[in-house]
Amino acid sequence: MAQKPPTPEPRPPQGARAPQPPETVGAEDRLRIGDFQFEDERGDVRYSLITAAGTDIVLTFHVEGFERREAEPRDGVPQHHVQLHYEAELRDPEGVLVAPGESGEVDTMLGPRDNEWRPRIRWSAALPRYAPSGEYTIALRVKDILSGDEVTASVPVRVRGEALQPTSALGIQQLEYANSPNGPWFPRRVFALGRPIHARYKVAGFQVSPENEVWVEQDWTVIDAEGNVIVHQPNAVVDQEKNFYPTRFLQSTFELQLENPKPGPHTFRIVVRDRIGGQTVSTDSEFTVRP
Repeated sequence: MAQKPPTPEPRPPQGARAPQPPETVGAEDRLRIGDFQFEDERGDVRYSLITAAGTDIVLTFHVEGFERREAEPRDGVPQHHVQLHYEAELRDPEGVLVAPGESGEVDTMLGPRDNEWRPRIRWSAALPRYAPSGEYTIALRVKDILSGDEVTASVPVRVRGEALQPTSALGIQQLEYANSPNGPWFPRRVFALGRPIHARYKVAGFQVSPENEVWVEQDWTVIDAEGNVIVHQPNAVVDQEKNFYPTRFLQSTFELQLENPKPGPHTFRIVVRDRIGGQTVSTDSEFTVRP
């Protein structure tokens, strides 16, 4: 499969020193990986990357020093064969694999005008929205099939994840209210009669099966100042999912639908069941409806 010609290299700002590439392991006069570049969310090129959980990491790099083996001429034009195999994987700060490793091949023929040609390989991976903060590592390995040479490199990425209280027990964290899905969000809120009531929170501390499955159910109940149940929704949210990277928390964001609420304080009760871990927890929170 023919490789596209290399794209023009971006230059650092005038007066700035380009960052040194991560260390590679391999014979200096043979196979090498270099010119590491990231693409941010706007498509701009970066030599290092700090990104948020829930985004994509896009990395490109060059391979140099590979063997160009003489092949059968094509229409009398000399040809040289290049064959490379590459692998890439992303690991979190604890060394856990974030996504399945990826591999690919560069198998192409070069002509007399391709003396300066170097393959630029593009790799990407999606960060889960629940990925924790810390320094992640992209591990690269390239093998020259024709010469048998191999080279590896480690490229760091800083990730900003959602802040959570460490917990080993099922619980609800960061319960907040707003009158718009865009916020602003507050732990306690007074709502005008007839105004929308939005709530959001995170569920953490549930058990994850050996197959990385989670199964969490939620019931919602709203009780007015007189003790009357005005909303009751069993299984209002059911999260049953299996992901490659273990789920760290579940996010719930929704609008509470209250029919003809009376002014005064209200209790919002959330019951959470962890079907895999056999845990149940109930949390009460208050908001107020004013005339």
